[in-house]
Amino acid sequence: MHISHFDNSRYLAALFALFLMAAGLYFVTNSTTAWALPDPRSLYGKTIVFDVHRNGEKVGHHHVVFENSEDSLKVNSTFQLEIKLLFIVAYRFTYISDEVWQNGQLIELKSDVNDDGDKALIELSRDTSGLKISGPEGTEMTSGPLYVTTHWNSAVINENRVLNTLTGRINRVDIKRLKTEIIDTENGPVSATRFAYTGDLDTEVWYDDTGRWVKMKFKGRDGSDIEYKCIKCQGGVEQNEPSTR
Repeated sequence: MHISHFDNSRYLAALFALFLMAAGLYFVTNSTTAWALPDPRSLYGKTIVFDVHRNGEKVGHHHVVFENSEDSLKVNSTFQLEIKLLFIVAYRFTYISDEVWQNGQLIELKSDVNDDGDKALIELSRDTSGLKISGPEGTEMTSGPLYVTTHWNSAVINENRVLNTLTGRINRVDIKRLKTEIIDTENGPVSATRFAYTGDLDTEVWYDDTGRWVKMKFKGRDGSDIEYKCIKCQGGVEQNEPSTR
């Protein structure tokens, strides 16, 4: 888990997303880095919080909430954005997704999208025949593990396809490692690696040396710069968490 283009998948899919793994140990590798990714609660705590900026002005927020049960991981992602002109809301976008992961596999997903009044529902379920995906363009089946566009899971950098949770389509992507940079977080500056998506999606995502998602950036359809800035992405003690509902 995208708002990369407010009116289509290339603009919206960059946000999310929204990207998920259940408890257990997974390994992400590239030419210089090997990341061990355990239960996300051990990386992020209960929540991830980003402010969303457009051309330097705050226009929204993105929250991710993790909840563990005995045999599954539940993940709620909420994104809200408003663009105002002369103090009047000219554009509003809202996204809420709920995912269930079990034994490292995505088994359920429900995503509600409201793009300035245009609504869409995406659903995913798993059975013995594979993954059933339903969205505005119909229903399809696919097999094998599938990451979704929620971005918190750095293991996605090795993949060449992701489920777009705004459209219900499986997007083909090429994710390339770029350079290491210093990114501001709630715990101060951290070293993070920038990765660029090309193909059906077009965005840049930064992960720190432990695999935490710390930043995202892309162009809006009007050429504006959209940037995620970390408010809480480094884990730590859970106190006074902002509401995501």
